[in-house]
Amino acid sequence: MLRIQRVSILLFVSLFCITIVRSQRVAVRNNLMYDAALSPNFGMELRLDSTWTVGMNVGFNLWDYNKAKNQKWRHVMVSPNLRHYNKEMFRKSFWGIHAVYSHYNVGNVKFPFGLYKEVRDKRRQGDLVAIGGSWGYNWWLTGRLHIEAEIGMALGYTWYKEYECATCGTYLGKYCQLIPLPKLGINLVWTIGPKR
Repeated sequence: MLRIQRVSILLFVSLFCITIVRSQRVAVRNNLMYDAALSPNFGMELRLDSTWTVGMNVGFNLWDYNKAKNQKWRHVMVSPNLRHYNKEMFRKSFWGIHAVYSHYNVGNVKFPFGLYKEVRDKRRQGDLVAIGGSWGYNWWLTGRLHIEAEIGMALGYTWYKEYECATCGTYLGKYCQLIPLPKLGINLVWTIGPKR
Protein backbone atom coordinates (compact mmCIF):
# COMPACT_ATOMS: atom_id res chain seq x y z
CA MET A 1 0.00 0.00 0.00
CA LEU A 2 2.71 2.48 0.97
CA ARG A 3 4.54 1.92 -2.31
CA ILE A 4 1.39 2.70 -4.36
CA GLN A 5 0.82 5.89 -2.33
CA ARG A 6 4.41 7.00 -2.91
CA VAL A 7 4.18 6.33 -6.65
CA SER A 8 0.84 8.23 -6.82
CA ILE A 9 2.30 11.24 -5.00
CA LEU A 10 5.44 11.18 -7.19
CA LEU A 11 3.28 10.98 -10.34
CA PHE A 12 1.13 13.91 -9.20
CA VAL A 13 4.15 16.07 -8.31
CA SER A 14 5.76 15.25 -11.68
CA LEU A 15 2.60 16.15 -13.59
CA PHE A 16 2.29 19.32 -11.54
CA CYS A 17 5.88 20.40 -12.30
CA ILE A 18 5.57 19.62 -16.02
CA THR A 19 2.26 21.40 -16.53
CA ILE A 20 2.51 24.35 -14.12
CA VAL A 21 4.79 26.18 -16.55
CA ARG A 22 2.15 25.93 -19.27
CA SER A 23 -0.82 26.40 -16.93
CA GLN A 24 -2.53 29.71 -17.06
CA ARG A 25 -5.24 28.54 -14.70
CA VAL A 26 -5.46 26.06 -11.87
CA ALA A 27 -8.60 24.89 -10.09
CA VAL A 28 -8.89 23.61 -6.53
CA ARG A 29 -12.04 21.77 -5.51
CA ASN A 30 -13.91 20.28 -2.59
CA ASN A 31 -16.62 17.62 -3.00
CA LEU A 32 -19.51 18.73 -0.77
CA MET A 33 -21.05 15.24 -0.81
CA TYR A 34 -17.88 13.74 0.71
CA ASP A 35 -17.95 16.50 3.31
CA ALA A 36 -21.53 15.51 4.20
CA ALA A 37 -20.23 11.96 4.81
CA LEU A 38 -17.55 13.42 7.15
CA SER A 39 -14.76 12.63 4.67
CA PRO A 40 -12.44 15.61 4.17
CA ASN A 41 -11.25 15.88 0.58
CA PHE A 42 -9.27 18.10 -1.77
CA GLY A 43 -8.75 18.19 -5.51
CA MET A 44 -6.52 20.10 -7.91
CA GLU A 45 -6.83 20.44 -11.67
CA LEU A 46 -4.15 21.80 -14.02
CA ARG A 47 -4.47 23.05 -17.59
CA LEU A 48 -2.89 21.05 -20.42
CA ASP A 49 -4.39 23.15 -23.24
CA SER A 50 -7.63 25.08 -23.88
CA THR A 51 -9.89 22.02 -23.41
CA TRP A 52 -7.83 19.36 -21.58
CA THR A 53 -6.90 19.23 -17.88
CA VAL A 54 -5.21 16.76 -15.56
CA GLY A 55 -5.97 16.52 -11.87
CA MET A 56 -5.80 14.64 -8.61
CA ASN A 57 -8.39 14.18 -5.86
CA VAL A 58 -7.59 12.89 -2.38
CA GLY A 59 -9.89 12.10 0.52
CA PHE A 60 -9.85 10.33 3.85
CA ASN A 61 -11.86 9.35 6.89
CA LEU A 62 -9.73 8.18 9.81
CA TRP A 63 -12.36 7.88 12.54
CA ASP A 64 -15.26 5.59 13.44
CA TYR A 65 -18.58 6.52 11.85
CA ASN A 66 -20.61 5.75 14.98
CA LYS A 67 -18.81 4.20 17.97
CA ALA A 68 -22.04 3.34 19.82
CA LYS A 69 -23.17 1.13 16.91
CA ASN A 70 -19.65 -0.05 15.99
CA GLN A 71 -19.98 1.54 12.54
CA LYS A 72 -16.82 2.43 10.69
CA TRP A 73 -16.02 3.73 7.23
CA ARG A 74 -12.32 4.48 7.47
CA HIS A 75 -10.49 5.02 4.22
CA VAL A 76 -7.75 6.85 2.35
CA MET A 77 -8.44 7.56 -1.34
CA VAL A 78 -6.29 8.88 -4.21
CA SER A 79 -7.89 9.49 -7.62
CA PRO A 80 -6.00 10.94 -10.64
CA ASN A 81 -8.15 12.13 -13.54
CA LEU A 82 -8.04 13.50 -17.08
CA ARG A 83 -10.83 15.77 -18.36
CA HIS A 84 -11.92 17.18 -21.69
CA TYR A 85 -14.12 20.29 -21.68
CA ASN A 86 -16.42 20.45 -24.70
CA LYS A 87 -16.12 24.24 -25.18
CA GLU A 88 -13.46 25.78 -22.96
CA MET A 89 -11.55 24.81 -19.82
CA PHE A 90 -13.69 25.05 -16.62
CA ARG A 91 -16.79 26.03 -18.64
CA LYS A 92 -20.04 24.14 -19.15
CA SER A 93 -19.93 20.38 -19.85
CA PHE A 94 -16.99 17.98 -19.64
CA TRP A 95 -16.24 14.28 -19.71
CA GLY A 96 -13.34 12.50 -18.13
CA ILE A 97 -11.60 9.31 -17.13
CA HIS A 98 -10.36 8.60 -13.63
CA ALA A 99 -8.53 5.96 -11.63
CA VAL A 100 -8.97 5.24 -7.93
CA TYR A 101 -6.83 3.66 -5.23
CA SER A 102 -8.22 3.24 -1.71
CA HIS A 103 -7.23 1.50 1.48
CA TYR A 104 -10.31 0.93 3.64
CA ASN A 105 -11.72 -0.53 6.85
CA VAL A 106 -15.52 -0.61 6.70
CA GLY A 107 -18.13 -2.41 8.75
CA ASN A 108 -21.71 -2.28 10.00
CA VAL A 109 -22.58 0.50 7.50
CA LYS A 110 -25.70 0.79 5.36
CA PHE A 111 -24.80 2.51 2.09
CA PRO A 112 -27.50 4.32 0.08
CA PHE A 113 -29.32 2.73 -2.87
CA GLY A 114 -28.65 -0.78 -1.52
CA LEU A 115 -24.96 -0.65 -2.44
CA TYR A 116 -22.46 -3.02 -0.79
CA LYS A 117 -24.99 -4.94 1.34
CA GLU A 118 -22.19 -7.28 2.48
CA VAL A 119 -20.84 -4.70 4.95
CA ARG A 120 -24.11 -4.20 6.82
CA ASP A 121 -23.25 -6.99 9.27
CA LYS A 122 -19.60 -7.75 8.49
CA ARG A 123 -16.32 -5.82 8.48
CA ARG A 124 -13.95 -5.67 5.53
CA GLN A 125 -10.41 -4.34 5.57
CA GLY A 126 -8.48 -4.12 2.34
CA ASP A 127 -7.51 -2.26 -0.80
CA LEU A 128 -9.29 -1.24 -3.99
CA VAL A 129 -8.22 -0.10 -7.46
CA ALA A 130 -10.64 1.09 -10.13
CA ILE A 131 -10.88 2.85 -13.47
CA GLY A 132 -13.90 4.59 -14.96
CA GLY A 133 -15.46 7.52 -16.74
CA SER A 134 -17.65 10.48 -15.84
CA TRP A 135 -19.62 13.40 -17.24
CA GLY A 136 -20.17 16.77 -15.56
CA TYR A 137 -21.28 20.37 -15.90
CA ASN A 138 -20.02 23.70 -14.46
CA TRP A 139 -22.10 26.66 -13.31
CA TRP A 140 -20.16 29.89 -12.70
CA LEU A 141 -21.09 31.89 -9.59
CA THR A 142 -18.41 34.62 -9.84
CA GLY A 143 -15.26 35.24 -11.89
CA ARG A 144 -13.37 32.58 -9.90
CA LEU A 145 -15.95 30.51 -8.02
CA HIS A 146 -18.17 27.88 -9.59
CA ILE A 147 -20.12 24.74 -8.76
CA GLU A 148 -19.82 21.57 -10.78
CA ALA A 149 -21.90 18.41 -10.75
CA GLU A 150 -20.32 15.12 -11.84
CA ILE A 151 -21.71 11.63 -12.33
CA GLY A 152 -19.87 8.52 -13.44
CA MET A 153 -19.08 4.85 -12.98
CA ALA A 154 -15.93 2.82 -12.49
CA LEU A 155 -15.14 -0.86 -12.36
CA GLY A 156 -13.13 -1.75 -9.29
CA TYR A 157 -11.10 -4.71 -8.10
CA THR A 158 -10.81 -5.16 -4.35
CA TRP A 159 -8.89 -7.57 -2.15
CA TYR A 160 -9.73 -7.71 1.56
CA LYS A 161 -9.94 -9.62 4.82
CA GLU A 162 -13.46 -10.20 6.13
CA TYR A 163 -14.57 -10.43 9.77
CA GLU A 164 -17.85 -11.52 11.34
CA CYS A 165 -18.70 -8.21 13.04
CA ALA A 166 -17.59 -4.58 12.88
CA THR A 167 -15.18 -4.74 15.84
CA CYS A 168 -13.32 -7.90 16.82
CA GLY A 169 -15.41 -10.70 15.29
CA THR A 170 -14.28 -14.00 13.90
CA TYR A 171 -11.89 -13.87 10.97
CA LEU A 172 -13.67 -15.31 7.91
CA GLY A 173 -10.88 -15.27 5.35
CA LYS A 174 -9.28 -13.39 2.45
CA TYR A 175 -11.33 -12.57 -0.63
CA CYS A 176 -11.19 -10.56 -3.84
CA GLN A 177 -13.89 -9.42 -6.25
CA LEU A 178 -14.90 -7.01 -9.00
CA ILE A 179 -17.32 -4.29 -7.87
CA PRO A 180 -19.09 -1.34 -9.49
CA LEU A 181 -18.00 1.99 -8.08
CA PRO A 182 -20.42 4.88 -8.75
CA LYS A 183 -19.10 8.44 -8.80
CA LEU A 184 -21.32 11.32 -7.73
CA GLY A 185 -20.05 14.75 -6.83
CA ILE A 186 -21.18 18.29 -6.21
CA ASN A 187 -17.94 20.24 -6.16
CA LEU A 188 -17.23 23.77 -5.00
CA VAL A 189 -14.41 24.97 -7.28
CA TRP A 190 -12.08 27.98 -7.02
CA THR A 191 -9.88 28.92 -9.99
CA ILE A 192 -6.44 30.49 -9.57
CA GLY A 193 -4.76 32.49 -12.33
CA PRO A 194 -6.08 34.96 -14.91
CA LYS A 195 -9.83 35.52 -14.76
CA ARG A 196 -11.95 34.04 -17.51
